[in-house]
Amino acid sequence: MAFNLIDMVRERFTGNVMQQMGSAMGEDPSTLGKALPGAIAAVGGSVAERGSTEAGAQRLMSQLNEGGFTGPNAGKEDILSADTEEKGQGMLSGLFGDKLGSITSALGRSSGFSNSKSAGGMMALVAPVIMGVIGKHVRDNRMGAAGLGQLLGSQKSLLSSALPAGLGSILGIGGAAAAVGPRVVEEVHETRAIPTVETVRRQQPIERAPVHHAEPKKRNLSWVIPVALLALLAGWFLTRGRRSEPRREQAAVTEPARPQAQPQPQQRPTDTGVGGGGTAGTTPPVARDAQGMRQAIDSGARSFILAGVAFEEGSATLTPQSDASVGQLASVLREKPNSRVRITGHTDATGDATVNSQLAKRRAEAVRSALVDDGISANRVDVAAVGAAQPLAPNTTTEGRDMNRRIEVQVLSR
Repeated sequence: MAFNLIDMVRERFTGNVMQQMGSAMGEDPSTLGKALPGAIAAVGGSVAERGSTEAGAQRLMSQLNEGGFTGPNAGKEDILSADTEEKGQGMLSGLFGDKLGSITSALGRSSGFSNSKSAGGMMALVAPVIMGVIGKHVRDNRMGAAGLGQLLGSQKSLLSSALPAGLGSILGIGGAAAAVGPRVVEEVHETRAIPTVETVRRQQPIERAPVHHAEPKKRNLSWVIPVALLALLAGWFLTRGRRSEPRREQAAVTEPARPQAQPQPQQRPTDTGVGGGGTAGTTPPVARDAQGMRQAIDSGARSFILAGVAFEEGSATLTPQSDASVGQLASVLREKPNSRVRITGHTDATGDATVNSQLAKRRAEAVRSALVDDGISANRVDVAAVGAAQPLAPNTTTEGRDMNRRIEVQVLSR
């Protein structure tokens, strides 16, 4: 049977569940039933949009694994538990950010809810169920990030068509995306025409080439061989007395080859960053995965080093390998919707101090931008730059400089 996200999520909201939801929210269960597909489409559509790119699918896969949505209990969530609703509220904050209020208001108006909070409450219960349904399908079919992206892509049109009026424009999906389609098709046709023209032009000289080469061979065959023999004889006489000279030239050439052992500066590893509000010589804890980040925040640590974050050398461009670490941090921040952090950039002492400070700030801003792209509200993430002012190790060794180039996450509130 084909995967249908709306139907599979709706099956989890049985009549008994809807009755209990209606009692808790003060809404008619039939009203909740009519609003359910729209709530699923709003949350599911946003999840599908986030997983539409390779990096987005990889981050979503990490979130499914870390949230337990691909584990043995995937698809068996207790929908009406307080834990499910709390987890769902964190997911909604991460998915929609500042748009959440507008989205719940639009869903409430289109559904006819009597309580203004009912739409948000329903979406908070729907979000973990959607992740559980997707995670179970991923687990059962042994999908990777690429398969997850294809699965979500197959659901986009279905989810878009189920959105209540007005929600598509707020979410930025649906009709707006469809309007782009015709232009894309036209561009594809234009680009395909170009190789066809090039192919024809290349075939013409290939057919002419043999015609030009054939005649000279027939005309010149009578004198080519004698001339070649004369050239060989002349070369033999010219080089006969110089057989010892090439050896002296080769001996002179061997010594300049030694400077090629100099390109050691290129062996410097790609800069990695971690930052925070630590002091020189004091090493904050290193968080290598989501669990480490949770422990650092819950333990009351002032800051922690965000491992796995790297930049292109001398720039503020995050490497593709950094997506996993930044995505895990975003996942943890979604779980803790009241938390705020400061991303601080550090560099080593190589080069100009002012340039290093500017680079550190740009790198911190790049991490914040990645978190915002991952659904974290910008007002929850501050940035700061320390440059080389707070080293963790001496800058006289490669290992020390590697430690000093880092991104730290300072916990402002939990």
